[in-house]
Amino acid sequence: MDRITVHGLCVRETETGDYDKIITLVTQEMGKISVTVKGVKSLKSKHMVACQPFGYSTFVIKKSKKYWYIEESESIESFYGLRYDVDRLSLAAYICDVLCDVSVENAPEPELLRLTLNTLYALSNHKDTPLSQIKAAFELRCAAECGFCPELSGCDVCGCDVNGDVYLDVMNGRLLCADCKPRAEKEEELVEGTSRLYYIISCSVLSAMRYIISSPQAKFLSFAIAEDDLYILGKVCEAYLLNHLEHSFKTLDFYKSILI
Repeated sequence: MDRITVHGLCVRETETGDYDKIITLVTQEMGKISVTVKGVKSLKSKHMVACQPFGYSTFVIKKSKKYWYIEESESIESFYGLRYDVDRLSLAAYICDVLCDVSVENAPEPELLRLTLNTLYALSNHKDTPLSQIKAAFELRCAAECGFCPELSGCDVCGCDVNGDVYLDVMNGRLLCADCKPRAEKEEELVEGTSRLYYIISCSVLSAMRYIISSPQAKFLSFAIAEDDLYILGKVCEAYLLNHLEHSFKTLDFYKSILI
C-alpha cells in the first residue's frame, strides 16, 4: 500500500455521506489529486481544519486499490481572513476554480500553486489592495504561467516600441500599433468558429501588465495604477485568461453578481 506525504491546497469538496467527503487537492508533489476523507464532517474529526476549502496543509495519504485516503493531516495556512468578507470569499472560490481547471494529475506545477497561495494570502490579509487589482494580476500571471504569456515588448508587426495607446490582440497574445492593426487584420486568416478580440490599452495599463508578468512572484501585486486604468486592466486580464482557457466559471459569475 502506497503512503505518501504531500503539501496541498484544498480547492474543491464533494460530500459523499453523512460524515465523509472527497476533496480535490493541488499539491506540490503530485499535481491535482482527489482524496477521500472519512468522518471529516464530525466535530471530533482530526482532519476538519486541514480539509476545509482554501486550506493549505501537509497530508499523509495512502492508496487502497485505486483510491487515495487521508491518514494524517496538519494545517499550514487556513487563510481564515477570507471568512469575514463574502466578496473576498467568492473571489477566492474563483481563484481556486481556475487553479483546479489548469492543474492535472501527475503534473506538479509549483509556480501555479505558489501564485495561488500568494493570491489567497493577499485576499486574506491585504485589506488596502483593491480586489480588482488582485483578481487582474492573478489572471494575467496565471495565463503566463500556463504558457499563454502575451508578447508585450512592442508591436508584433513592425517591432517598434509603443509610446501611447496600443491594441492588445487577445487571441494572438500580441501588441499592435495603430498603423499595423489594419494590415494585421487583413493578413490574418480566421479559422472557422474563431474571432478577433482587441482592447485599446494605455501606457499605464501596459506598464502594469509588463510588471505583473515579469516581477518576482512574491511582489506581483506591488504596483500602483489609477482607478480608470485599473478598470481597463481588469477587463483585459479577465478576457485574456478566459479566452485562452476557452470557457468561463460559475464562481466568477457569482462573484460579479454580488458586486452589483
